[in-house]
Order: sequence, then structure tokens, then C-alpha cells
Amino acid sequence: MEELRQTAFAYYKDAPEQIRRWVDEFFLEMDHDGDDRVSLHEFLTYMEMHEDCMHLSNPRFFDELKKEGSEELDFLDVVTLFYIVYSGKPFCNGDCKKFVKGVYFTCVKCFDHASDAANTFNVCTACYVDGKYVHGHKKFLDNFLLLQTKRMEALNQLPASSIHESKSPESRSTSVTSNNSSSRRLTHDPSSSGASNELVPVNPRPKNRAGRKALKTIEVLLALGNIFASTQCTIM
Repeated sequence: MEELRQTAFAYYKDAPEQIRRWVDEFFLEMDHDGDDRVSLHEFLTYMEMHEDCMHLSNPRFFDELKKEGSEELDFLDVVTLFYIVYSGKPFCNGDCKKFVKGVYFTCVKCFDHASDAANTFNVCTACYVDGKYVHGHKKFLDNFLLLQTKRMEALNQLPASSIHESKSPESRSTSVTSNNSSSRRLTHDPSSSGASNELVPVNPRPKNRAGRKALKTIEVLLALGNIFASTQCTIM
């Protein structure tokens, strides 16, 4: 939890004044008796007042939030709580139901179609490895590989015109001769009527080195998800 505290404080330190004010108000609303500390009773009462935070209203999570040796939450603990609430940090949907501080596995299909973070399906590494979860989909990736996959997909699907327009005149002359700066190849369209400088994307499979690398990365990551899924016992 200490690493999570440092992350939350880093965001708070660099946040705009309005965000910092929201965090301060969050703490003051929770600290009902005004002693600059949040007791278990104050914490549970506040969480139960807000429907979106009901899943956080339990003594075990409170114990994880507070510093070792302390009986109450201080301001930095509440900053961490604010970060957890608004970043959508998950609880395990497997058997343990614990708050996930580090790496976890996410159902790719649910992630792609979820309307919000509450509709994703996330499992801690222990429950995933032991198959201690019930879910109807089989393809899972850990949160880091999932982020990388989505990034590579976005790069590979970026329209050529966007890539071309986003480059400055100085860099444009060199970037056309190098295929390493784009995941899509730009090439001349032989069917165009006299427009020898017209640039069009090659579709559907990129032929340049960077594009092939991006596509291969996506295939490898998704293959990993399939391999992991095939070793798990799923129901439904």
C-alpha cells in the first residue's frame, strides 16, 4: 500500500487547485468530529452514504488503508482513498474479494464492452493462477499487457492523414523516408489520377517494419491471453 500512497500523493501534489480542493473537502466530510483523523466508524458511515463506494465499506479495507501501527486514517491515507475511488482501482472478482494493490488479470471482452469500470471483470494473480473465479469468457490479460495491447492497436489503426498532419514541416521530410516512426505505411496510390504525391494507408496488413512489429505484438499478447485462459478452469 505504501507504493500506492506515494503514487496518490504525487498526483495530489501536481494536481490543479480545484482537484486539491475536492480532496480536502473529501477529507473534511469524512472527518465528522473535526480531529484531523478518520476513525473506522467515520469511514464506514461515509462509505455507506455513497452508493458508488458501498463496496469499500468494510473493516478489512480500512485496515489496509491505514498505516501500520495506526488506529485511524490520516490525511495521506484519505488522499490514497480518493485516488482509489476515482481511478477505479479494482477489487478481485474471484474468491478472495480483496482489494488489488498490484498486478491483476482482466477479461479482455468485458473490458472492451464495459460502459464503466464497475462492469469489468478483474481477478488477482492468486485467484487467477488457482482458477478461483467463475466467468463466462476465457481471454484474460494482465493490466500491463492489456494497456500495451490497446496502445499497439491504436497505433496500428491511426489514419495515415492524421500521422501526416501531426508532423511538423521540418520532420515531415525525414519521416517519409523512415518507416520506423509509424505503425502504418504511407505509399503512393497507383490508381490516383496524376496525384503523384498523394499518400494513402496500406490496408489491411501493414507492410512496413514498424507496422508489422505492432501487429505481431498484438498477436503475441492476445495469444498469451489464450494460453493463460486455456490453463484455467472456467465455468459457464
